[in-house]
Amino acid sequence: IMGFAAIAIGAFGSHALKLEGPAVDWFKTATLYHMFSTALVLFLSLHKCRKALYTSLVGVLVFSGCLYSMAMGAPRFLGAIVPIGGVLMLISWLMLFFSGKSSDKE
Repeated sequence: IMGFAAIAIGAFGSHALKLEGPAVDWFKTATLYHMFSTALVLFLSLHKCRKALYTSLVGVLVFSGCLYSMAMGAPRFLGAIVPIGGVLMLISWLMLFFSGKSSDKE
């Protein structure tokens, strides 16, 4: 569903929205990171790394969700929240790395 949403939202942004200025970059960045996170979430779900999976899900919801919202006209103060999502996504990658170093994948 997450991958479907990334493609559908990206197509909607490319074909239906008339974005201009920084909104174009916000939307592209949100879609790109959404898709990368989709691949990570799929991998994490197959390897049962639940904490990293949930961290990544929340991260992409905050990061891409705020950027999508700003691109469609939401207040720019959401830009201050975007890095929180980015940090959560980074943490999920680190959690994946360190899960390979231990036998505990939770």
